[in-house]
Amino acid sequence: MKLHVFPHSPRAFKVLAVAHHLGLDYEFCFCDLTKGATRAPEFAALNPNQKMPVLEEGAFKLWESNAIIQYLAEKNPEAGLIPADAKARADMAQWMFWESTTWDRACAILAFERGVKRVLGLGEPDAAEVERGLSAFHAAASILDAHLKGRRFVSGDRLTLADFAVAADLILEPFVQLPLEPYAEIRRWGAAMAQLPGWQAALALQNGRLASAEAAA
Repeated sequence: MKLHVFPHSPRAFKVLAVAHHLGLDYEFCFCDLTKGATRAPEFAALNPNQKMPVLEEGAFKLWESNAIIQYLAEKNPEAGLIPADAKARADMAQWMFWESTTWDRACAILAFERGVKRVLGLGEPDAAEVERGLSAFHAAASILDAHLKGRRFVSGDRLTLADFAVAADLILEPFVQLPLEPYAEIRRWGAAMAQLPGWQAALALQNGRLASAEAAA
């Protein structure tokens, strides 16, 4: 099994964190977004959308990060990242869809304006876009913070894929200054996620790639 990933992206990070949490063997395939790796013809053959992450397993190819982590979790059902109860599974899926449609989109605006532009030399952040991103972020963060009150994890007291999906965007905080200070519940839950061994393993991959890039510069 190959995972084509750029570890600094939350969408790839969640895949790596889940793979390590589950103890799965895979081949790490670095997809360097700073060099336009997803635009190469060979990558388009893996994902016609020309986006990562992509899971490749023989002739089987899977894209969309939340679909990938669900597939990974089904390889090790004993880990319990997918609830057995139908209502609990639906609740988990609800938050994974919300992450894709609302939370990730809000974080992505700030990531592009405050991070991607700087790395790729695309100019200064657009003030209007930053303001739009902040507005979207606070709207989404308020929902998540209120939901987490009285809950250990997103779907209650049990760790599920929803936690990995939603928490992955928090890795952006030191790079793009996500305004998390008003959201004590998100910070509490995010700190707990960051202590998971699988999360730490994904961070090590991320930091290793950053160090390699800086050495090559």
